[in-house]
Amino acid sequence: MKKLFLIMALLLIVGNVYAADGTGLADLLFAPETVPLKLTDFDLTGADKTSAAAGNLNPGKALLLSAIMPGAGEFYAGSKLKAGIFFGIEILAWTGVVYYYGQGKDKEDEFMEFADANFDENLYRVREFDLARSAQYGDSNAYNGDFDTWTDEEWEKKIHYLPREGFTHELPTQADRDANWSHDQQFYEMIGKYIHQFGFGWLDPNVGNITPDDAGTAWFDGNVPMSLEYMDMRHDSNKLLEYSAWGYNIALLNHVASALDASFSVRVAKRKAKVEVGFRQVPYDRELVNAAGLNFTW
Repeated sequence: MKKLFLIMALLLIVGNVYAADGTGLADLLFAPETVPLKLTDFDLTGADKTSAAAGNLNPGKALLLSAIMPGAGEFYAGSKLKAGIFFGIEILAWTGVVYYYGQGKDKEDEFMEFADANFDENLYRVREFDLARSAQYGDSNAYNGDFDTWTDEEWEKKIHYLPREGFTHELPTQADRDANWSHDQQFYEMIGKYIHQFGFGWLDPNVGNITPDDAGTAWFDGNVPMSLEYMDMRHDSNKLLEYSAWGYNIALLNHVASALDASFSVRVAKRKAKVEVGFRQVPYDRELVNAAGLNFTW
């Protein structure tokens, strides 16, 4: 327990004079021994902390209660207002988590259905193969193999036959997607994000009639409305899921803040502040001098 002791020595001129004269006035005003006078006894939170109930409060228990359910530790410590605030934040945070997660997943289902209906993986691979057979795009001669052989080639070999700009990723096959969900996620990300590479896979009138001969310019112009619409849908889904993640972070922070606050509140509740003032005579210059003392403890 911290203790602050402040002594204010008040040299009373009149008292000293009468004490020197032996009139005994100082003895009438102040007894030779300490005369404690307790002015007030109060605690830091406004409650009676000398009660048995306050003495039985456990900071560790309050921390654990609020760590499990924000506000429970504050309620245990007797602070219903703060308990309601922390519990309310918890309800709002998890409501946001559930609501925005559901909205984000619905939007995700929407853009995946849109891609399944409007992007043709085989169409993209055929046009990729047509580009590889044209020597004007890659840094090697034209590819001489058939389509099936091209499909089985490693990406590190394919890129030597494709345009140098824009071709950076191999599109996962349907077999890869069925075997690993992460490849499925990559597929739906790539077909919209890398529009200059996968633009020809969209069943869009703007690219449907383009041939490999003029693909050198059309491939990179990004003018694929279906892809742009698809990316807007993905963006909306990601933002909603981001809001859900923020709700989760707020809930986590609320648990920590409530636990620390509950533990601190109980520690304060177990303390009491006390102010005492008393009078005494202290030796000074070979004489007893009247002095007042102030004692503040918390």
